[in-house]
Amino acid sequence: MNRNIRKILFLVIFCCMAIAFSLTAAASDTNEILVTTQGVNLRTLPSTESNVVTTVNVGGRVSLLSHDPSGWSRVRVNGSEGFIRSDFLTLPAGRAPATFRTTGGVNLRSAPNRSAEVLRTVNVDLYVEVLSHDPTGWSNVRVGDTVGFINSEFLMLPATAVSSGSAATAPQASAPQPAAPAASTPAPPNAQPIRTLQTLGGVNLRARPTTDGNIISVLSAGTRVDVLETNSNGWSSVRVGGNEGYIRSDLLGVSAARNVELLTMAEVRPLIRTGTNIMLTDVRTGRTFSVRPFSIGRHVDVDTASRADTDTKFDIRGGRWSWAARPVWVHIGDRVIAASINGMPHDVTSLPSNGAGGHFCLHFYGTVTNNQRYQADLRSAITEAYNARR
Repeated sequence: MNRNIRKILFLVIFCCMAIAFSLTAAASDTNEILVTTQGVNLRTLPSTESNVVTTVNVGGRVSLLSHDPSGWSRVRVNGSEGFIRSDFLTLPAGRAPATFRTTGGVNLRSAPNRSAEVLRTVNVDLYVEVLSHDPTGWSNVRVGDTVGFINSEFLMLPATAVSSGSAATAPQASAPQPAAPAASTPAPPNAQPIRTLQTLGGVNLRARPTTDGNIISVLSAGTRVDVLETNSNGWSSVRVGGNEGYIRSDLLGVSAARNVELLTMAEVRPLIRTGTNIMLTDVRTGRTFSVRPFSIGRHVDVDTASRADTDTKFDIRGGRWSWAARPVWVHIGDRVIAASINGMPHDVTSLPSNGAGGHFCLHFYGTVTNNQRYQADLRSAITEAYNARR
């Protein structure tokens, strides 16, 4: 009889311990379920060099154990624990409310589509309250007292996934700056050149910044010219030998790019100023155009600096916009930095007069995005820009 009682007591104690252990294991979760935005590897350590535990398909559900929005998150998948890159994780569709951080300057719209009315502009790195969430579409959000929709592509989970209250009010974007007036007079006599470029083909040096201007001389491809001024009407005032005149800006490019640097966003950030134009060279064609940064976060949001720059960029793209990344050199002072830029104008713009209808994203070495395929495209373009140095 005593032996039976001992057996029963042992079974009771064993069951209690098993229940306690399972409760303890469950308690280690944050009770937050996330889903993957791409097919992604679960790794043993927070590093792409570590072993792969398993592969999680797009839309796979994982239990969040700890979260670093800018690095790796520790998760549990079907009983296996490991690490997944945080930029491949988001909340399930409809999961709300929650607080997200914006990853770029973005429009808050009245409806979930790009043609809907813009209610206000939300700057990068601001927190918004998500009321309903579609990881692959639009999220219904509250910014201050305004409720509207933001493209989920521009939202990232902060370190605390569950909302702790209303989001901070986002400041309004600065007023658009008008494009500079077109130049109609030559540069002052003896003006000092701002840079030296070369002609990208046989071009005409004209007396006025128009194709109706008299031809002063015909220049062969590869002729070096001193640029005195670059105007918003698409023409540059130049000096060639002893002659001064005008050449179309899109027919000029850098003669050679030496000492191209491969810099991360953290290294580039101190070099770039918002509201100040910088020149880009399209590596594949040698053509140049200018952009104006207006938001600096994980990458740089830029507008084409004028309608002429928009036309040049559109022409470089073969007459159609696309998300495909192109390798570019970024000219900041006497430094040349490898980068990539997309070709799809989207969301907020600080220069509506440039005719693009949206901004572009300028990415540097080591760039991270929420889309693994797009990230690979960007990094390939950056590598191409760096390898194209002479």
